[in-house]
Amino acid sequence: PRCRSLWNMYGPTETTIWSSVARVEEGRPVVIGFPIANTTFRVFDRFPELVPDGQPGELYIGGDGVADGYLNRPDLTRERFVSDPFAAMPGAKLYRTGDVVRRLSDGAFEFLHRVDQQVKIRGFRIELGEIESVVQQHPAVAQCVVTVREDKPGNQQLVAYTVPRHSHPDR
Repeated sequence: PRCRSLWNMYGPTETTIWSSVARVEEGRPVVIGFPIANTTFRVFDRFPELVPDGQPGELYIGGDGVADGYLNRPDLTRERFVSDPFAAMPGAKLYRTGDVVRRLSDGAFEFLHRVDQQVKIRGFRIELGEIESVVQQHPAVAQCVVTVREDKPGNQQLVAYTVPRHSHPDR
């Protein structure tokens, strides 16, 4: 049987999993789409000021699906859940996704990249910088970079590339 339609649904866990939806259409890039009901997308630059349509910026998500914060993590909650300066309702929050997007001329949002080194493998969020810092603690490692490789389609792996620390024996 032929697939009649395919839909892309986007959203972080902090916003009740799905925040936007778009029908995947042949010949068009896959986009994260349009916010679902009772959801607001705002795109800010690093200051944070709203960016015009077509310009890249970090996606902030607001609305009924946004969580109150992280359990027992007030520091991270303050960093990622911020006041919405444009909301009609006092106290409304936005979640900073860490995703860089731009709004297209038809109103759909396109994912461009992350603002950090976070990747997702098999549904788990992984901070590559955290792994690099642990590997670099080994006395034989001078420098390290960690990346995701996919040698076989569908089989993503974390790979660390290292520069050895050379010891120079006394002469």
